[in-house]
Amino acid sequence: MNRLMLDYDVLYIVLVVAGLVFFGAIFLSTRPAQRAKPARVEAWMGREVAWFAIVVVILIGGVAATIRNTPWSASAASGRQLVTVTGVQYGFKFSTTTMHVDRQVEFHLKAADVNHGFAVFDPDGTFVAQAQMVPGYDTVLRLTFSKPGTYTVRCFEYCGIGHASMVAEFRVVGA
Repeated sequence: MNRLMLDYDVLYIVLVVAGLVFFGAIFLSTRPAQRAKPARVEAWMGREVAWFAIVVVILIGGVAATIRNTPWSASAASGRQLVTVTGVQYGFKFSTTTMHVDRQVEFHLKAADVNHGFAVFDPDGTFVAQAQMVPGYDTVLRLTFSKPGTYTVRCFEYCGIGHASMVAEFRVVGA
């Protein structure tokens, strides 16, 4: 696990604990007599609808702000490098294992036997992208690597007894 993933995990745990403390404080601050009264649903409906609308707006805003950064929305660049990768139990066969920084790489992913996952991790171990490799189907994944180094590919789809050892590497070099 890299440092960034650890930071996000700690942030998540802190937010969950803070939420539980906040909920507990609100719950315990109400008088027992108030908690014993039957709830008036009609009084809460306006707030429920408002909170629902706020959550929907936040989610739509988050999707709108990040959708352009997804790797599957990349259109084909004219100077792209074509790389064919075939997944077989229990390894990956690359047509080439050297890619170039700031040049789009178009991976054509095929599976020779069973379903495989093609997950790319950068030299720091950070997840970059993932695509499925399905027998009889050519999956296209376009990526542009911004830093040189040795990238790792792991199978993200259980494909049999040797699945855990299905790891490959390729190098990204400067232009």
